[in-house]
Amino acid sequence: MKTLLSILLSASVAFTAQAPAQGTPQDQLDIAGVHIGMTEAEARAALAAFDPEIEVGAVMAMFNYSDGMNMLQSPEFLDRLEAGQLPGLGPAFKVYFSGPVGEVRVIGVARSGLMMTNPPTAAQFVDSLLSKYGRPAGLSCGDRTQPVWEAAGRPSCIRARDYKDEVPISVAAGAGESLADTGTAKQFLVRRSYLNTRGLIPDEPTQCGTYLSYYFPQDPVQSFQVEVFDLGAMVSTERSRTAWVSELQAEAVRQRQGRGVAPRL
Repeated sequence: MKTLLSILLSASVAFTAQAPAQGTPQDQLDIAGVHIGMTEAEARAALAAFDPEIEVGAVMAMFNYSDGMNMLQSPEFLDRLEAGQLPGLGPAFKVYFSGPVGEVRVIGVARSGLMMTNPPTAAQFVDSLLSKYGRPAGLSCGDRTQPVWEAAGRPSCIRARDYKDEVPISVAAGAGESLADTGTAKQFLVRRSYLNTRGLIPDEPTQCGTYLSYYFPQDPVQSFQVEVFDLGAMVSTERSRTAWVSELQAEAVRQRQGRGVAPRL
């Protein structure tokens, strides 16, 4: 009889370059009830339903820009929600949003978990993952401690060709959270398209799909990381924010130039 871990391992080699993109419906790839596309109110409600005692705070962001003479700051906007605190690890949950331009929606969720009391075995943990999400799309780099699910309907952008010219999943644990924190999803995908992903990254990176990744390095599982990110939506968000700041800067330059006074000659 196959063990649960061998089921995960077989999933990592089940996809070749010719394999059809099937995946999991995106609305099934949630973390604590929060999934891609939710509004802020819906995300807050989902976290409250998951843990009625959890404290949720908003993290605001702004951009610096110049009118050619003075440094200015953009209006504040919602970057993410943070909820819960883990000793030495920071927030248990981070929920990232698009905006401030257009309809503000969830584009990614990251969670860190600790289970120091009665931790489950790796097999028990995997069993709960399979029960919630179904069979994964594969294992990142064949690592049975990092199963990954991909949303159906859009191109995968987390695969790379190996020496057999097959296309297993290759995404580091915590990669999405790092890209969201630094605003470098487009840069990551463009750079990746020049490496061993020929023909895998679409020319238009906003077409890239959503993935969900778990990472649990110990057995029994005393800690884990999980994230779900819509890579295409992250690129769209970066572009819209860049355009927004460019418009603010252009208007500030026009206003400064309009106030210019020529000296007496």
